[in-house]
Amino acid sequence: MSSQREQRLVFGEVAEQYDAFRPSYPDEAFDTIIEYGHLCPGDRALEIGAGTGKATVKMAARGLEITALEPSPEMAAVLRSKGIEPIETTFESWRLERAAFPLVYAAQAWHWVHGADRYERVASALVPGGVVALFWNQGGEWDGPLGAAIDAVYERHAPHLNRVVRQWNMDVLLEQLSATPAFAPAEKRTVTWSQSYTRAEWESLLGTHSDHRILPEEQRHRLHSALGDVIDLHGGRVDVSYDVNIYLARRE
Repeated sequence: MSSQREQRLVFGEVAEQYDAFRPSYPDEAFDTIIEYGHLCPGDRALEIGAGTGKATVKMAARGLEITALEPSPEMAAVLRSKGIEPIETTFESWRLERAAFPLVYAAQAWHWVHGADRYERVASALVPGGVVALFWNQGGEWDGPLGAAIDAVYERHAPHLNRVVRQWNMDVLLEQLSATPAFAPAEKRTVTWSQSYTRAEWESLLGTHSDHRILPEEQRHRLHSALGDVIDLHGGRVDVSYDVNIYLARRE
């Protein structure tokens, strides 16, 4: 593994795989954002970290005019193939358009944004009364015998990726957004949905997770193979319950 690999950019190594196996988002999540922001077809929206367009395409389908930022050339190429022309840059490096967007959003990407002024930059990009929406698919952990077997595999092959690490708590965003003077107090909305995976699909999905991708190749293969064996022992298919946690705030 090269020491020069940056974790937030390793997705480009498997851009097509990412597009094929990463989960999308249910329509209710987008409807929640549209309703909260009082958004209408033709409104401009800035997307931070558009990736291969998992959220971009669904936002565009609702009539929004998307300015999509994506730093990975490989991920941007997949998005471009869907008819959306991204700007290949990070939010931190992008030349800020001030008071230009009724909506700024990031799907599965905000945690990769650096810079102490990142919230202030978002507020500056928004029109007065505009909204920011930061959201993630967060898969629930399995319990019972399946959960115990999965935990044992991680403990054996990648103990630093234990259940505590895999379980995100992004509620700190409520405090961070609310502490930004330009924003009204933030709100959280949650949309729950589920998806089923075969062994092959689950291994392919894990291969797109950055904390798995940066493992040495042999270690990653051992980990994924052992997890696949667990799935086979539990019927060859697993169901994942996802919470789409959406953090919303309005520019004063």
